Amino acid sequence: MLRFVVIEVRQHLCCANVFLNFQQSITDFDSVRINVEDGLIRVKDSSDSTVVEVKVGEYFSILTETFSNLIVDQENISFRISVQNVKDLCQMDSMKESQQSTGTFQLEEGQNVSLHCGQCGSTLCDSQSYNKVREFPSGSIDISEFFCHHGPSFSDVLLPRNTDLFYGFQFVILNMENIRNGSKEREGHIYCKRCSRYLGETMFEGKAVKLWTDSVVMKRDKDAKTCDLFDADSQRNLLRLLMLKIINETSLPSPEPLLRNMHFTKVVLETSLANRKPQYLLVQILEKNLPVLKNDEELQNVASKDIDAIIHLLNVKLRVSQAFKLLYRLIEPDAKSNGGQVEAMDENEPPMLSYWQQDINILKLKISPFLFHDLVDELNCNSLLLPEIYRNNKDSFTLSYIFQ
Repeated sequence: MLRFVVIEVRQHLCCANVFLNFQQSITDFDSVRINVEDGLIRVKDSSDSTVVEVKVGEYFSILTETFSNLIVDQENISFRISVQNVKDLCQMDSMKESQQSTGTFQLEEGQNVSLHCGQCGSTLCDSQSYNKVREFPSGSIDISEFFCHHGPSFSDVLLPRNTDLFYGFQFVILNMENIRNGSKEREGHIYCKRCSRYLGETMFEGKAVKLWTDSVVMKRDKDAKTCDLFDADSQRNLLRLLMLKIINETSLPSPEPLLRNMHFTKVVLETSLANRKPQYLLVQILEKNLPVLKNDEELQNVASKDIDAIIHLLNVKLRVSQAFKLLYRLIEPDAKSNGGQVEAMDENEPPMLSYWQQDINILKLKISPFLFHDLVDELNCNSLLLPEIYRNNKDSFTLSYIFQ
């Protein structure tokens, strides 16, 4: 039975790419029939009596004689159709209104707050107020560009005092003395003293600490419960915010409509695991804000309607969305940790990582291991929506989506 439907709508090219993902291999069916009508795609396989109808008439009209590029591969079928009367799907997307790439930081100067482990609730930093709450320079720019004049060394300026708290994309930076009693340090990595959850890493030769905000919560004196340091909406959309951050920091807008959503951005995402071993994700964003139609709920969980004693009709409810289309490759070096430094890498490791790291035009960004693994899981899952012939390339990169 059909599981998911994804339709890439390319308005300026007047075409749509349709991807159908099934629960089992196509070779297990005796037959699969696909009918394309003016505003409808109908799918019926031989495994049961259910007819799946995908209604697209409210988004575009199909030129029925343009069915082409048919690919049948394992659990996937894909094809291309020409379309006309295409609606502006970007205006219909409910996610369009917010384009900020960081989220709203919840802590204000002068507020009394305590910081706690997000797993066990143990106190990491006792209640105090912070006189200076400032955004930390982005990792994508030279720190010297963050200041309007040159005075003391930048490490002295950026080293937080006991009453300072700096923040950035899903992290906060504190003076090491603030959390010394509630944490323990191993080779530059910070762990909760009670439950040993990995919290972050040291900075400035151990004088400061960067804590990942998906491991830390705060508690205001007036509140009985803990809360996140960033607003709830940003916590629910971290992968989208991560993509927007990358886009915003590498954006070169084009006036040409066909090129406006193309974005050949490369980024090296790095994380450090709780066992102090590094992992890297090489990402190349091919398209941003790609209009797509897709169903969110797997079709086997959707109730069908009986037409008669034999035929069951299942209508697919499509949602208008936008997607980042990208290539990615996970690299896990066989490295040993020595005081937080990588000693050696597997000699058989391809040189791709080193090449990307040395390229000054490629963004390098370190993120928390929890966000890193959520991203990898999402990419792996969404890549299965594509036939293998599109999914994998000769450089061991995989094609996938991040849906907004």
